[in-house]
Parts: sequence; structure tokens; C-alpha cells
Amino acid sequence: MNAPCRPYPSLTAVLHGMVKAAPSGLDVRTVADLVGKPYATLMSELSQQPGHKLGAELLLPLMDVCESDLPLIFLARQRGGAFVPLRIPAGGPEQLVAGLSASIREFGEFACAAADHIADGRITSQELHDMTRRGHEAVEAILAILRLAHETHDRQI
Repeated sequence: MNAPCRPYPSLTAVLHGMVKAAPSGLDVRTVADLVGKPYATLMSELSQQPGHKLGAELLLPLMDVCESDLPLIFLARQRGGAFVPLRIPAGGPEQLVAGLSASIREFGEFACAAADHIADGRITSQELHDMTRRGHEAVEAILAILRLAHETHDRQI
């Protein structure tokens, strides 16, 4: 027997925010043009107007144009995982040290926040959300440094 479907946060809302504040610096009209959608249609789909649905086939083009992995990070976290992009780093040992520092900082922030939230024996929904976010960020930072270490090693061979 299937378990009842729980309410999920909106992926479309994540995409809407990504398009409105695209890391690529492109405005929404330009994003719409580049993915082949009229501006009004794209905005209606992203804002979930009645009768408008955003097609899944637009996910990757929107991510490419916006230069953002935010939807993948969102999806991975919703499934209890972590998303770490597999990009080949330009730097060498300096980047490895910087990555290690970032992973230590992320874990330290997670540990401090978790200790504060757990100290009173009660965890609010907001505290749980904060702990989960920080925990994912720490895991992602650790996975990124491991990926960088492997890539650095592979370049030596």
C-alpha cells in the first residue's frame, strides 16, 4: 500500500526566484527569449497562474541561461541528499586548501547551530529547518573538497 503523498515545497517557486535573480545577471525578458518562451507566458508559468504550468523540459535550459544549480540543490536536499557539481577546478593546491577551509567552516557553523538548537531539549520547526540547511551545506562542502582532492590526484597521473 502506498503512503499518502506529503505536501512538498514548490520547485516552480524555486525556479521563479532563480529566474528573477539569475546569477548570470540576465533580466527575465532576456531569459525568456533565450529559452524560446514569450515573456508573459514564462512569467505566468513561473508564478503558477491558473491554466499555466511550467514544463519539466524547461528546467535545464533555465538553469543553463541563469547559470544556476539552485533547483538541483533544492531537489537533492528534499530527497535527503546533497548536490555537488563536478566541475574541473582551475587551481591547484591553493584551491585544495581553500576548499578544506570552506568545509571546516561549514561544519563548524553546522555544529554550533545544532548545539544551540538542541541545548534546551526542544527543536522548533525553524530550528530544524536551519539545522538541516546547515547540515547539507557542510556535507556539500566536504564532498566538494573530496572531489577536488580526486581531481588534483588524477591530474598527477
